[in-house]
Amino acid sequence: MADAYLILMALFLFWMFIFILAKYLKLEKYGFDIAPFFLMYRTKRFNNIISRIAKKSPKFWKSVGTFGVAIAYAALGYGILALLRNLVNVFVQPQNTYPLVPIIPGITITGTSIIYVLIALVITLVTHELAHGIAAIAEGLPIKSAGLLFLIILPGGFVEMDEKALKKAPSRSRFRILSAGSATNLVTALFALLILSNFALVISPWYGPSVGVFVNDVEPYSPAYFKLPPSTVIFAINGTPIISDYGLILYLSNVKPFETLILDTSMGRITLTTSINPRDPTRGYIGIHSHPFYFPSPAVWWLGISFPTHLYLTFIWIHIVTFSVAIINMLPIYALDGGKLFEEVIRNTVSKDKKLKIAKKSYSKRKILVNSACVAAITLLVANIILPLLIVGFTPL
Repeated sequence: MADAYLILMALFLFWMFIFILAKYLKLEKYGFDIAPFFLMYRTKRFNNIISRIAKKSPKFWKSVGTFGVAIAYAALGYGILALLRNLVNVFVQPQNTYPLVPIIPGITITGTSIIYVLIALVITLVTHELAHGIAAIAEGLPIKSAGLLFLIILPGGFVEMDEKALKKAPSRSRFRILSAGSATNLVTALFALLILSNFALVISPWYGPSVGVFVNDVEPYSPAYFKLPPSTVIFAINGTPIISDYGLILYLSNVKPFETLILDTSMGRITLTTSINPRDPTRGYIGIHSHPFYFPSPAVWWLGISFPTHLYLTFIWIHIVTFSVAIINMLPIYALDGGKLFEEVIRNTVSKDKKLKIAKKSYSKRKILVNSACVAAITLLVANIILPLLIVGFTPL
């Protein structure tokens, strides 16, 4: 708790210094927008770069945009089903339910995970906004500016579109522009998943096959807490070779609480006793987070033995963050792209003159449908945050 207070105090002092310095130097005239805990740099220099990319082949980008609409809505359908299934599991299979956790550095995201998450956020936000900008210019719409922003310690990028021009654009253009961000995030998530699925092949020019599992984190006060420090490599358990995460999970799935395990590790032979798994009381638990250990070739000894783990974790977080943003951003919630897209769908399918009488008063069917969808989506999100937390709790990542 003391460390958390120190971090918060350091952030407060840093942002106060930035805020005072910006006001003293009058950085607003250089395109900076400064507020407490917020910094935005707006410029038109990036406009030319985005325009050059979009104008090289606008027909190609329009075709990609059309495909992107289908991808974005596929993400929406999958996301709604996944969120509903997670809620069902709260009551049916609590061990298989997971809370939807907002990214709050220092609270929900701690330790070295913050670094991986920040990298993933930068990639997610920059590609998301760049996709909107390219799609807009390909459709013949101007963009006002582009830039970078920081909110507390969360970095991001943005493309400021001309909202008036967007409203006057044909419906098909609005669909392509608004879907571009989520579609790009989903493609990025699939690319990261492809890397993860073939990780051994990707690093094979520099690292040999996996020969164990690398302990990158240990749960506090777990059986491994005082015996298996991070960076330890586990080669075998009770004489059984462990050369992958899957092998470790498979072995531990057959281990009961309070069993004695003899581990052959890079620190020698270690004996520990399992405890009760917090997610499944019938299974044993040692409390480590691990990834395959790849032995480096002589040419890359300078990268160290932990580099593959850091790279693997970076791609895991890129996959998690981009996939999550792609799905949540497509939900029919005000201010999100999904909310604007849903309004566009309603505008094209429901006449503005259609009214619905409720308690002798007439209400626009369009507004009722849009508001109802927004409330339902927000309820689904909040339920996926609160209910799993009440059932299974949460451990900072």
